[in-house]
Amino acid sequence: MKGIITNVLGEVEIDPHNCKFAHDKWMQSVTRNDGSTDLHTFGGISPTASELVTQYIFDLFYGKNLAKGAKKGRRSYLHLVNTRNRLRYLIEFMEKRYNKQILEITEDEVIKYFTAMREGVILNKNGTPHLCVSTYAKIFCAFCRWIVRIKRKENVVIPEIVESLDTAADRKPKWAYFTLHDVEAMARMAQKFYYKALVYFLFDSGIRAPKELMNVRAMDITEVPNTNYLFLNVRNETSKTFGRKIKLMICSDILKTFIKTSNLKGTDFLFPKDYTNSSRVIAKLGYKAMNIGEPSVQKSRKILIKKGITMYDFRHNSVCHYLPIYKSENQMKYRYGWKKSEMIHYYSEFIGMKDTITDEDMIIDTTKSEIQQQLQKEQLKVAMLEEQMKAQKAETDEKLKQLEKMMLQKFADSFYR
Repeated sequence: MKGIITNVLGEVEIDPHNCKFAHDKWMQSVTRNDGSTDLHTFGGISPTASELVTQYIFDLFYGKNLAKGAKKGRRSYLHLVNTRNRLRYLIEFMEKRYNKQILEITEDEVIKYFTAMREGVILNKNGTPHLCVSTYAKIFCAFCRWIVRIKRKENVVIPEIVESLDTAADRKPKWAYFTLHDVEAMARMAQKFYYKALVYFLFDSGIRAPKELMNVRAMDITEVPNTNYLFLNVRNETSKTFGRKIKLMICSDILKTFIKTSNLKGTDFLFPKDYTNSSRVIAKLGYKAMNIGEPSVQKSRKILIKKGITMYDFRHNSVCHYLPIYKSENQMKYRYGWKKSEMIHYYSEFIGMKDTITDEDMIIDTTKSEIQQQLQKEQLKVAMLEEQMKAQKAETDEKLKQLEKMMLQKFADSFYR
């Protein structure tokens, strides 16, 4: 269920997973009546671990004791909730597995534990292998390095146990591949205009769902001067990475109609419907249009699509659509809010891009400049010749008019004699 929060600029913002509510609820649970903090509220882990995790979450919330070079300021509510839940899970199983408190666990034991997670020996709460061990590894690394930093301030030396821990991604993300033609099919099958506009907008913009998507407002959509296209302004405060202003080259017409018919203005959100419900509709449209997913009948007799397409799949496929069109990596990075080129290389590999260099590309800049200068000279000569021909033609026409006038005058003189 989504929540509504006020961001650092004092603006209303949609919290898709209601993480602020979850964090505030936890903060209340660790706050005593006298205002002090109860550091030992985590069940299933040692008192030492509970104290450390609680202090760590508070530091993340206030932006304290951060790693050198890390982004300053408070971490997002989503980051706080995920970190708290995953750390508690990891520490609980580590302490049980090795029958030790967190500060007694060695580097070898940490590496063996995460190796077992990657190999499917340690399963998740559903009894299936973890799909993204790297996420857990990164969170645990950040936590352990924080412990080293705060203990150093107390003149206590804590051994570094995560220096050799592998935090690389376990796998490339799995997602369903589809094209603009498939998006058009989904739009035709959508019963509500809201979802017709949504599928086009997701594919064209490649915006991150849910947070960036759900926080787009009517005022973030503006016209591109002297064209029929629209600009989308993804605001910095709602973006995962950085704000950006991009052109909508596919969905502009339908988006204009959607905004007009929905009477959206100013700070009105474009696509604020609950993320879970919208995801279910999208999955059904994907199943109807492309037969992707597995229908499942629920107790309520509702049909849900498991393993169907997701809103984030539209971002993947948007990249595949625009990657062959854009001529610059920097342009692609800007459009999709990337700081590094890693994802561009991944998508290039996925769509099997080939070397398309031509003879023209082999002309070095200096040679090309010389050719362009010579071409300009030739064009100038042609222009001058054209002007000369126009002048000569005008002069010839004037002489013909004068000659015609003289002939007519002579004819008239001879006629009246």
